[in-house]
Amino acid sequence: MKQIILIICLAALLSGCAKVQEYRRSDAAMGTIWDISLIASDGKKAEKAADEVFDEIKRLESVMSLRNKESELCRLNNAAGKGPVKVSDDILKVLSVALKVSELSGGSFDVSIGPVVALWGFAGGKEENVPARSEIDAVHALVGYKQIFVDSGKKEVTLKKKGMILDFGGIGKGYALDRAALILSKYGLKNYMLSAGGQILAAGRNFKGKPWRIGVRHPRNNEKLLTVLNESGKCIATSGDYEHFFIKKNKIYHHIFNPASSKPVSDTISVTVVLDSGGTELPNTLADALSTAVFVMGSKSGTALMNGIKGAESIVVSETEKGTGITVSESLKNRIEIEY
Repeated sequence: MKQIILIICLAALLSGCAKVQEYRRSDAAMGTIWDISLIASDGKKAEKAADEVFDEIKRLESVMSLRNKESELCRLNNAAGKGPVKVSDDILKVLSVALKVSELSGGSFDVSIGPVVALWGFAGGKEENVPARSEIDAVHALVGYKQIFVDSGKKEVTLKKKGMILDFGGIGKGYALDRAALILSKYGLKNYMLSAGGQILAAGRNFKGKPWRIGVRHPRNNEKLLTVLNESGKCIATSGDYEHFFIKKNKIYHHIFNPASSKPVSDTISVTVVLDSGGTELPNTLADALSTAVFVMGSKSGTALMNGIKGAESIVVSETEKGTGITVSESLKNRIEIEY
């Protein structure tokens, strides 16, 4: 059921005939709540842009959903081991970023993790559980981004092994944000914030003419923030072990898996990636994938990766022998204050 809330803030930012207002809208898609805040003087334009943004998000959900067995991604997965499949530009673009991050991270990010996600019960349709070692070994053999072959010229993708499952859960919302940004640009809107769970795009200025203030959740205390980011022109992506998890015998098992073991990552608690929105063609897609890659890599290796990427910053929260540890990338250290 579609639920849309539209709030029009009537206070004026500037004097004159055209009042600059903040238009907000929320809706559910891709397993989370999407929020849009648009700063504009033309209400009809803002409403039309918001309509188009949500239409696009719902379209992409139908393309990349694993729960919709008629989706394009499911059709590709069903052809695993059978040869090349024609795919859309959406699938090609997501895979281009996914495979790039897989290479950068040494396989710590891998969209072929689908069989593992399903085995542990995080894909829906199956009770969450701790699988037997033999079951983990069986699906682990199906994980490997190097078994994904992309022919951009022919617009074809081949999944080499039968039973492979591509899962865009760690990158799809970022791509949807990039598509939404293109739509808002088409309407001439330059000041806005879009959020989808842990994925945020902040552009221009807020209603008060200042950079957007974005709170980063403390992963172990819901009543406080880890830090506050004052950002403009940034893509912000957060991955945390608190997002989807279950508890068995007093142990927490979450939804972010290490492709090297096909088990949940054990030491990292949360990762927030901050990326310049103008540094690449699909910055939100990249930030989304990087947050998962750094989560798997851990504080030392993950932060080293981020320090080597221009315009990229990160905050990594980890479990250590001495308690909770927080590692901040070099360029971000002097810009934020951390609440422990």
